[in-house]
Amino acid sequence: MATNPVPAAPARTRQVPVLSGVIDDVGVANFQAVERTFAQMVQERAEVEPDEVAFCQWDGTRAIPTTWAQYASAVREVALGLAGLGVGPGDRVAIMAPGRGEWVIAALGILSAGAIPVGVYPMSSAAEVRQLLGHSEAVAMFVGDDNDVAKVTSVASELPALRAVISFDGSQSGPAGKVIGKTWASLRDAGRAHGLANPALFDERLGGGQIDQPAALFYTSGSTGAPKGVVHTHRTLQYAVLGCALIIPEVTTTRRDSLSFLGLSHVSPAMSGVYVPIMTRAVVTFCRLDQLSEALRAVRPTGMVWPPRLHEKLLSVALAAIKGAPASFQKSYEEAMAVAREVAAARRRGECVPAELQARYDQAQEKVFLPLRAKLGVDRVNIAWTASGAMTPEVHALWQLWGVDLREMYGTTETCGWVLAQWDRAFPPPGTIGKAMPDPRFGVKVSSEGELLVKGPLLFPGYWNNPDATADAMEGEWYRTGDLVEIDASGEVKLIGRVKDIIVTSGGKTINPQPTEVRLKASPLVEEAVVVGDGRKYLTVLIWPSENGSKLDRGALHEGLRKQIEDINAELARPLQVKDFRIAPRPLSPGEGELTAKGTIRRAAVLTSFSALVDEMYDRAEHNEFADQARLQG
Repeated sequence: MATNPVPAAPARTRQVPVLSGVIDDVGVANFQAVERTFAQMVQERAEVEPDEVAFCQWDGTRAIPTTWAQYASAVREVALGLAGLGVGPGDRVAIMAPGRGEWVIAALGILSAGAIPVGVYPMSSAAEVRQLLGHSEAVAMFVGDDNDVAKVTSVASELPALRAVISFDGSQSGPAGKVIGKTWASLRDAGRAHGLANPALFDERLGGGQIDQPAALFYTSGSTGAPKGVVHTHRTLQYAVLGCALIIPEVTTTRRDSLSFLGLSHVSPAMSGVYVPIMTRAVVTFCRLDQLSEALRAVRPTGMVWPPRLHEKLLSVALAAIKGAPASFQKSYEEAMAVAREVAAARRRGECVPAELQARYDQAQEKVFLPLRAKLGVDRVNIAWTASGAMTPEVHALWQLWGVDLREMYGTTETCGWVLAQWDRAFPPPGTIGKAMPDPRFGVKVSSEGELLVKGPLLFPGYWNNPDATADAMEGEWYRTGDLVEIDASGEVKLIGRVKDIIVTSGGKTINPQPTEVRLKASPLVEEAVVVGDGRKYLTVLIWPSENGSKLDRGALHEGLRKQIEDINAELARPLQVKDFRIAPRPLSPGEGELTAKGTIRRAAVLTSFSALVDEMYDRAEHNEFADQARLQG
C-alpha cells in the first residue's frame, strides 16, 4: 500500500474561495470539508468578490466574462424557476447540452433548488436518453436546442416522472401532454416573478442544503454493461477539488485560465469546469470543439487537462505548420531539437542538466519552441496534464522536448477526481500514471490479482439505486478500479490493462491487449485498433485507419500496416504476436453499440458487429501458420 504523509498544521479560518491559500496556510493534508454546499459557496463568492470573473464564454471572437455577482443572480433565477415548476429537494434534473456557461448556471440552479443535477452526454441517442432519464427518474431536463427537444419528445411518453423540458437555444415548444416546454429566458423570467411572490423561498432552499446530500449524478460510459449512476455528495466533491489543488497548488492563490470544450456530463470536464472554479482561483472559458484553435490563441491558457488524443491533435497541427514554414525556421527547429534531445537524455539519466547545455536549451525555447507554441496558444502552459486514456510515449516526449512538462494522472467516475498523479517531479518519463497523492487519506494498493485498489475521502458513496453493484465495487474502504497495474518500489503505478479486457487464448495463455493496441495507435496510419483472441488460437487485430491512412490507396495502406505489425511483433514473444489483421469497412458507431457516448470501445459489441472479419482472419491465420511451418521444413 502507498500513502504519502504530510505534517499536521493548525485549523484554518473561514475564507473565500474555500481553498484560497490552503497550500501555504495549513497544508493540504489538514483540509477538512467545510459545512457549505457548492450552491452556498457561489452565493458567498458573489458577496465577497462580486466583480471578479467567475467564468467566460467564447462567442466566436472573444471571451465574454461572467462575474460572480452575475453568476449568483442567474443561479437564483434558475433555482426559483425550477421551484415554480414543482422541482423539489431531492428531485433529479438532467442536463443534455455541450459545455457552456448556461450548463454551469443550470447545474448550480438545480443544486440551489435542493435538487440533483444529472449529466447526459450531448450526443446521446433517444434510447440512451430514455435509459438515463428513466433510471434517474428525472423530473425536468435542460437541453441545447430544438433537435434535443425532438429527441426527448420521442421518448417522453415512456418517462412518467418527466414534467418539464427547458431549451437553452430552442423555442418554447416541448413534448405534448403533461410535459411543459420552456426556454432558458422564460425560465429565468418565471424565476424572478416566483421570487417576488415568495421572497424567502430561495434562502430556504439554499439553507436546506447539507454537504452529505447528493450533489451530482454521473453516469458511467457503460463499456462493460448498462451505465451506472455514480452519486457524489458535496463532501466527496470538495475532496475531489482538493485532489486538484494537491497537484496544481497555484490554483488556490492565482488566477489560472483554462479552456473547456468537452461535455460536462463526464466527470473530468465537470470537475474542471463546474466545481473546481467555485473553490479555487480557476477561470474557465467555454467554447465548442470547432472553436478550440481560435480560442486557444486568444485566451492563451495557463493550464491544460486534456485526454491524450487532443494532445496528439494539437501536436499534429504544429508539425504540419513546421513543414510549411520557411527553410530557415525548419533549420532552426532541427538545431533546437538536437539541443532538446540532449536535455531529455540528461533528465532520463537522472542527471542535472549542465549549465552550458541549459543555456543553449533556454535559447532554443526563446527562439524556436515558445514562438511555435505561441502560434498554438499554449506558450503560457508550463505544466500540462493528461488522463482518461493511454498516452503514447512519443507524444509525451515531444511535448516535453518543446518545454511543456506533460504529466499523467489517474481518476475514475467513482473517485470524481485524481487519486494518482506524477506530482513529485518535473518532466517525468512516460510509462506511469504517477503515485498516491501527498495526503495520508489517499492510498493505493494492488490486489492479489493485480487490480488497482484506491481509497480516499473523495470516493463515491454508491451507485444510484444499485446496492449490489456498489457492494461489488468495494472491498472494505477500498474501491476496485478494474484496472490492472504494477507498482514499483518508489510507489509509481504503471497501468497495464483492464481486468475485463484480458484475453485468454484457447491454449490458456493470458494476454493483456492494451500494450499492443497502444503501439499500433501510435502509428500515423491507425486511428483505432482492437486486438482479438479470446478463446482463439492466435491474436489478430481489427484496424480503423486514421485520416492520413485513409488517404492512401488500399495496397499502400495494407503494406504500411503489415510493416507496422511486423515491427511490433519483432519485440514480442511468439504467443503475444499478432498473426493477421483486417481493415474495418466502416467507422465504429455509437448507434450500433460499439462506442459509448464517451467514445470508449465496447469490445463485445465490436466483435459481434465484425464477426465475419474476425472469423476470416482466424481461418487465414491458421493457413498462414501451416504455410509458415511448411516453409521452415522446406
